[in-house]
Amino acid sequence: MQSLAQINTNHYKHFTMNKKILFLMLTLMITAGSNAQNKNEGPAVIQKIREAASSQALSFLNLIPEGKEKDYGFSSRSEFSAIKIEEPYQTYYISNHDNQLVFLPGNEWRVPLSVDGNFVALLTVQVASGQASVVDFGGNLLAEKLQEFEKLYPPQTGQRVILRNTFLTRDYATTDFPALGKDQEGMKPIAVNTYPSQKIYQLHGGLPLETSLADLRSETLNLIKNTSNK
Repeated sequence: MQSLAQINTNHYKHFTMNKKILFLMLTLMITAGSNAQNKNEGPAVIQKIREAASSQALSFLNLIPEGKEKDYGFSSRSEFSAIKIEEPYQTYYISNHDNQLVFLPGNEWRVPLSVDGNFVALLTVQVASGQASVVDFGGNLLAEKLQEFEKLYPPQTGQRVILRNTFLTRDYATTDFPALGKDQEGMKPIAVNTYPSQKIYQLHGGLPLETSLADLRSETLNLIKNTSNK
């Protein structure tokens, strides 16, 4: 499913880029964003994100073409007026730094929209110069997976995090994000712990799939190594 940022794009360029270069570019972009992100954390920012989502949601929903509502998680346009803003999920990217996996905070939050208690779509909100703005809309399948995760593993307050692994092209959720990273207060990036007992949950086609942080680390570093060798 395309996001609304892609609706009016009729032609796409298909090209192949060396993965090693792509990973490097992604790391540089996220790291640059994380420098500003250090100042954009806490309840006050979450409140700004919720307010931006609430005030700007309808502007994005109204961009959905007539008759395409079901493609974006809605049964009909009448449901637009019944949406509820749910708790935001901050996105952290899994990256590679000196052959060690790290978490890099992306300057984006995914805010679920619900109708009658069901997550139907996600707004993407970014913060710049102290102002929160919705920059994209879509992700109805990921919204459904996040709700399935919440039902099985109710998150603690302030613990809503999406872990995005661009190497494996997977998304994960966690019940205890602080336990996943080594304590480096005030420092970015955050080194990933490797203890097998630390569980994370892949958001895939079925129910959230439990796996260990150690397995994710091993699989990701092996892929990076094999790609670099090629």
